[in-house]
Amino acid sequence: MPSPAKTELRRHMRAELARMTPAACAAASESIRTSIPSLPNWQAAHTIAAYAALPSEPDLQPFAWRSHHRVLLPRVTGHDITFYHVSSPEDLIPGSFGVFEPDPEKCLPADPASAVLIFVPGVAFTAEGARLGRGRGYYDRLLSILPAHVQRIGVCFFCQLVDTIPQEPHDEGVDLVLSSPV
Repeated sequence: MPSPAKTELRRHMRAELARMTPAACAAASESIRTSIPSLPNWQAAHTIAAYAALPSEPDLQPFAWRSHHRVLLPRVTGHDITFYHVSSPEDLIPGSFGVFEPDPEKCLPADPASAVLIFVPGVAFTAEGARLGRGRGYYDRLLSILPAHVQRIGVCFFCQLVDTIPQEPHDEGVDLVLSSPV
């Protein structure tokens, strides 16, 4: 059963995100994308795991990276997410929760542990790396089994940065948080 404090924070974040205009989301996403090449492991990262953005999430446009990096994107499989190597937007189909996901008939499964970096969406983050997800635990389960060499990078809009997030034993954080400026 979800914590009442987490439920309230999710409600508050949905309201904050609803106030962002599409233009503000696009500008903030561009600002975040511009900061990615300065990440310490970016140049050496052969494989990068990311996500296909919902309208309320920063759009990283991971297909732009495919000339220099192998790109992995997730697909919901039961209670977990499975990553696939993707080559183009045509590899995606509408999937769970309105998210575009890799088409398993076109894409090969990939081990997210092979990634050097994994970009993780969330509803809210703290500057220290605490993360609040959407409440189904997909990323908590994934992050709990990834080896330490995979750098976990939370991605959010500035309005999603908060001072504290209620934590439970199963909650998994990130190593670094990328956010847009105010």
